[in-house]
Amino acid sequence: MRQIGDYLWATDYENGRRKVLSFFRINDSYATFRWGWNFDFVPRIVSEGRLVWARTDKSIYTHIYEVSEDFSGYAVPNGKKQDISPQTGLSKFAAACREKGFLNALCGGFSGQKKERARKGLLDEASNARKMTIVSRYEIDAKNPEKGLVEKIEHHKAVFFYLLPLIKEYYQATDTYEKILERIEQNMQCNYYRLLNGDNSIISYLFIEKRLGMAEKAFRDFEKVPFRETVRDKLWDRLKIKM
Repeated sequence: MRQIGDYLWATDYENGRRKVLSFFRINDSYATFRWGWNFDFVPRIVSEGRLVWARTDKSIYTHIYEVSEDFSGYAVPNGKKQDISPQTGLSKFAAACREKGFLNALCGGFSGQKKERARKGLLDEASNARKMTIVSRYEIDAKNPEKGLVEKIEHHKAVFFYLLPLIKEYYQATDTYEKILERIEQNMQCNYYRLLNGDNSIISYLFIEKRLGMAEKAFRDFEKVPFRETVRDKLWDRLKIKM
């Protein structure tokens, strides 16, 4: 584990992926922590529809990630938190998506949900918990900057250790590619993650299917997704490349 540029830490690649922890910037002053995966076989979309790989320390990227529910409010389609089955690790909604076929549900079963994207992401009663997940660059007493800096460092540590159980849970719950697919399905029922990380999640899903030997399913699923014309052909060419 080591620090890489703006990323707090990243592990070395193992089986085509590596763990990444970084800041999720709210604005120039505030941020929270985010944790997820960087895949060396999944392209990312950059400016003007170009695709690039994320295979080096310089090009490191978080293809899929999560933040604390205390921060996000976990705004699912009906605005309420979903009951998660201890047997499957999925909500009833996500389980239905899996049964129907994830991308069919995603591209056809969520019609009329765009208006939900504007839904307030936080629950009022969670405001205090949300503060436990946010760090700040400023708010240091100018009259005593050394003391203020120490307090700032201690607050960053406190937020990290507050979130550490969630970070550990996430990596334990996504320790195989099959489980990563399940997690993507679960998160894509959530308006917050669909808006924040939608394209990356879908692209990762397709390329993971291909990596798991489900090439024909990945190709069929690709046809169901309304990618922008500027990237569709490029993604198709990359998906057909032999891994």
